Amino acid sequence: MLWLFLGTLFTFVLAGIPVVFSLGLSNIAIMNAMDLPFMVLPSKMISGMNSFPLLAIPFFMFVGEVMNRGGIAKRLVDFADAIVGHITGGLGHVNILASMFFGGISGSAIADTAAIGGLLIPPMIKQDYPADYSAAITASSAVIGIIIPPSIPFILYGIITSTSIARLFLAGIIPGIIVGLALMITTYFTTKKHGYGHIVESEQVAEFTLGRLWKTFKRAWLALTIPVLVVGGILGGIFTATEAGVVAAFVALLLGLFAYKEITVKDLPEIFLATAKTTAIVLFLCGMAMVTAWLLTMARVPFTLSNLLTSITNSPIGVLLIANVLLFLVGFVMDLTPAMLILAPILLPVMESVGVDPVYFGVIMSINLGIGLITPPVGTVLYVATGVANITLEELVRSILPFLFTLLAVLGLLLAFPQLVMFIPNLVS
Repeated sequence: MLWLFLGTLFTFVLAGIPVVFSLGLSNIAIMNAMDLPFMVLPSKMISGMNSFPLLAIPFFMFVGEVMNRGGIAKRLVDFADAIVGHITGGLGHVNILASMFFGGISGSAIADTAAIGGLLIPPMIKQDYPADYSAAITASSAVIGIIIPPSIPFILYGIITSTSIARLFLAGIIPGIIVGLALMITTYFTTKKHGYGHIVESEQVAEFTLGRLWKTFKRAWLALTIPVLVVGGILGGIFTATEAGVVAAFVALLLGLFAYKEITVKDLPEIFLATAKTTAIVLFLCGMAMVTAWLLTMARVPFTLSNLLTSITNSPIGVLLIANVLLFLVGFVMDLTPAMLILAPILLPVMESVGVDPVYFGVIMSINLGIGLITPPVGTVLYVATGVANITLEELVRSILPFLFTLLAVLGLLLAFPQLVMFIPNLVS
């Protein structure tokens, strides 16, 4: 049954049919093979979307839209510039640090790429960073947005596998910081090697001063309260991850309307519409993926796959390596959201059978599929970055290779030392 599902799915995808419809057609093929009534499809799809934790997704997407329009992203960039702008590869480091701040609020790699790229790629080009290199830093650092909490992929994984979203959020903190630091080290050495970032037209990079740091912090501190509220509220048991999305959306709206005054009530219908469109796509995928998960469980696919992998190796690290190779290959041809929704319920039972913690696997899976966002031909973040930087995909792919290898190295580090992921969740629980 697994081969029937994968064969029909990839046939339809390669034929150019959108993933959600390919998934639906594959579900119909499985139902036909199992002699199930087709009414199962709408019934299970609706029940799959009828989930309280899924409410977190539109709220965090709303936060991303408000940040893009409400002046929050600009203040975060200025604060990041005051911290690391004076280091070799200054604006590259600013780009990465701003992505860490932004990702800690919106939880979306695509929103991060669009907002930070729009703000930083033009000045990077002006300071003699090649456009493709600037876009490469922007795209690769956007992966941090799905690791540092809040994280939309963590929410999806938690819902479809019944794993604690709060623990997933906590588990993403250390890996997100490690990814940011690793990308900064790569930026430092690549800019130094190629001599990028020369100042033109007698401009000077602002030196690091406590006065400038304090000034930019005063402008950005209200925005920085959002991730503190989200993580602190979850840690303190004040609210759930879903309720954290409501709090983040409310605070972001207040900042945009009243504190920074860069959006007005007239802008809200457009913001709500953009949020609704993006949410509809994700919810449609969630509903269809829930049908797939139910059908494959009925067909005992996870059990069969578990027996297959454990017949090759009983070692947790061996099974993890095989799963990660599979996820990396899937990332080339499928976007993160459908890949997460389809593969998580199939692979998690295999992981649990060899003693891998569901929270740990959720973080590893998110990072691996996040790397897929910057690999062709289906890397959605790549296409956003090429549009912002006005370059070709081929130019961006060449420049992003050092950062891609860095992300793979971090993934390997987390596979070798699981305690880096599980330290905070185990500390709290």
